[in-house]
Amino acid sequence: MAPERETEERGGVPPSAIYTAEALAACEKALVTVVSRVGRWGPKLVLFGGLAPRYIVEEVPEGMAAHTGTTDLDLVIGVAVLGEEDALYTKLQQELRSAGFKLSRDSYAWERRVDGVRVVMEFFCPVEPDGEAGRIRRNPGGEAGSTLSAIQLKGAELAGRDCRLRRIECEVVDHGGVRSVEVQVVNLLPFIMLKAFALESRDKEKDAYDLVWTLSAYGRGPAHAAAVAAESPIAREGLVEEAMDILADRFSDLDRQGPSNYARFFLGGRDEPDARDRHRRFALGTVQRFLGRWAEVRQ
Repeated sequence: MAPERETEERGGVPPSAIYTAEALAACEKALVTVVSRVGRWGPKLVLFGGLAPRYIVEEVPEGMAAHTGTTDLDLVIGVAVLGEEDALYTKLQQELRSAGFKLSRDSYAWERRVDGVRVVMEFFCPVEPDGEAGRIRRNPGGEAGSTLSAIQLKGAELAGRDCRLRRIECEVVDHGGVRSVEVQVVNLLPFIMLKAFALESRDKEKDAYDLVWTLSAYGRGPAHAAAVAAESPIAREGLVEEAMDILADRFSDLDRQGPSNYARFFLGGRDEPDARDRHRRFALGTVQRFLGRWAEVRQ
């Protein structure tokens, strides 16, 4: 979830081209591997970001394409039980190294190749009282044996208040056999909130795609998603209202960032005006229907 733009124009190759079934399978393998190794600490990590939609949306509507998946794993840490953080961070670091992950040049990210695919696991934590969103918090637990770092993420503290255990089963890395683990995954509203903050802080086409796909695929569609989100225990939080204002701005018209990036995700810089207009209209309509219903149920 790094701040740089996701792709450059590469001869018309759209950003969506890098999200393959192989990349998705590799990310799931990496996730299950690490969670299975950290034992009782696994449920203290909360998955959000590009892998979350496949678990938030329990059944993809007929005729709708499945979510494209992701090429990295975003995990919130720092929501452990008070006093247990040090042990969590130390154990997590040990098991990342044991599983073959190496610290990348970004000190909050760990990476390795899984079945030929480069998988990056990135860690985030709540913003400290004197901290700043986007800044690295080094050694969040304070344990002398841990050098784990995490990015301070606005709204991360709310992820742990509205999440759900999901069972994931797949083969782990290095032919270690099939494992089944429970992973905490953000529920719908914190996912929407964090995607809105991502739209605000960076220019990545996948953020718009993740948001629009999830709202359109969830339950009976965007209006139903809004009604469900309004029942969240974090629905009255100020950060949630801030996120909704961001969405209203970024999806206020066809040429705004949200619809434009959604279309770019599929088309890149290709000159296909009809397809671009179609994608933009779908994205705009999806988010505006969600926001319209959100405003109604919040009255």
